[in-house]
Amino acid sequence: MPYQENLKTKCPETLPRINGKTGTDIAGALLIYQDIYPQCAARHNALVNEINKRESVLNGNH
Repeated sequence: MPYQENLKTKCPETLPRINGKTGTDIAGALLIYQDIYPQCAARHNALVNEINKRESVLNGNH
């Protein structure tokens, strides 16, 4: 059975850089990270769970 397409989507490889030393500079980057991280982490965790489930079935441990 093929993997779901959304589980095969890579997370961004390039993240925003902090372009200054002020709180505003840091906050801008953190807001973008806040949007990216949950989607990427949820996708990654779902993929790991799916792989573990398939390995368990293949090894007869279901």
